[in-house]
Amino acid sequence: MVRPFEGVFGNTCELRLLEFLLPLDGMKFNITELSEEAGVSRVTVGRVVKKFVEWEILTATNDPIPRYSINPASPIVRSIDTMNNALIGRMLGDERVQEIRDYLREHAPAADPRERGTSTEEDWKISPKGPIEPGDRGWGAGDGRDTTPGARDSPQNPNPVLEDSPG
Repeated sequence: MVRPFEGVFGNTCELRLLEFLLPLDGMKFNITELSEEAGVSRVTVGRVVKKFVEWEILTATNDPIPRYSINPASPIVRSIDTMNNALIGRMLGDERVQEIRDYLREHAPAADPRERGTSTEEDWKISPKGPIEPGDRGWGAGDGRDTTPGARDSPQNPNPVLEDSPG
């Protein structure tokens, strides 16, 4: 199948990079990775990436080896994404696009954590024994056995660690 941009605009490094990065919002890539994905030299990708950063199409990290990602806040990127979706829609047809929309609507993750049945920070403030107070060890803080050196045989240790016990 022809790629959306290539089908209308041809096959350039700029288009290959955009087509690769558009659906990968939030993922970062170095020049070598982008070069491999676009199938062009690192020099060419470096030139294009520099231009895209200047136009705020991409953002760059300040790492010793910079990594780049698509800038979803850019009006240019939003317009290109809209155009890309229109091209895909034209290629697939209205019926297939509606099928995809219906599928995504049915399988989309809930935006509100309470709808997913997950707990919030507030939920964790109450333990089965009552509210957690400052200084409490809290849940998952061990089973109460004192494992500090010398405590093992101490008469003050009500829960000594036994040599053959796990943990």
